[in-house]
Amino acid sequence: MKFPKQLKDIMYELLREPTLEKLREFLHSQTGEHNSIDFKEQWIENATLAKEILALSNSQGGIIVFGVSENDDKTISISGLSEIVDKAIISNGIKNYISSNLKYEIYDFVYNSSEYEELIGKKLQMLVVEDTPEFIPFLSKRESGSLKQNMIYVRRGTSCEIANEEELQYIFKRRINYLHPLNGEPLNLEEHLKQLEFLYGKIKKEHIYYKNGLPEGMITMVNSIADLFYKGEKIVEPNPLYPSESYEEFISRMIVAKKKKIERVMDIY
Repeated sequence: MKFPKQLKDIMYELLREPTLEKLREFLHSQTGEHNSIDFKEQWIENATLAKEILALSNSQGGIIVFGVSENDDKTISISGLSEIVDKAIISNGIKNYISSNLKYEIYDFVYNSSEYEELIGKKLQMLVVEDTPEFIPFLSKRESGSLKQNMIYVRRGTSCEIANEEELQYIFKRRINYLHPLNGEPLNLEEHLKQLEFLYGKIKKEHIYYKNGLPEGMITMVNSIADLFYKGEKIVEPNPLYPSESYEEFISRMIVAKKKKIERVMDIY
């Protein structure tokens, strides 16, 4: 995770040992929201929360503290939560939007007493999104509200945005460098093909959704026999971002090109 220089040591201690005292110190030293730090006055709607988590996961991880809000002058106000929300409720609410490989933890904090007067009697929760470069990029699995399906979100400053070309290149570079650490030697053909196949595997050729069916939450309650009646009309649309040439077509074209080159070398072309 990348944190502001002045908060690195405090954040390290908080993540290593998420205690009441460590969170108190973190809040007392706050300078507002950053690329890897977010504050929410209350828990937010599931799809919006999933979007925030996805953005952090594709941006080297980070934290969201609930029960705290940022003021216009970058200071924070600690209103606290009315109650601690059960972790299972949160996990069940977002699991259909994010990959199971996306790792996060939720910590509860209840301040019955504190040296920091504003914290006394307050309940807070902190969601920590781990940095897992071996699995990035994480795509949104479903669409709901401002969350679009099959999109890669990142943190850009203090907002969640769809990744642009430069950000995508950085994400893929982090993944590849993690799985294949640079050793100063150029990649061989097999390694190049593995990377290309990996990139193709991260984009869907078609988008599938159901028109005029039940709301998403109710579809999961319907058994498989009744799916056709309740899901509605199945719509399949080509993904405009998918390469015009498939991975297999590229390999086939390379085989033809290689054969021609061999024929030229053998002077039979």
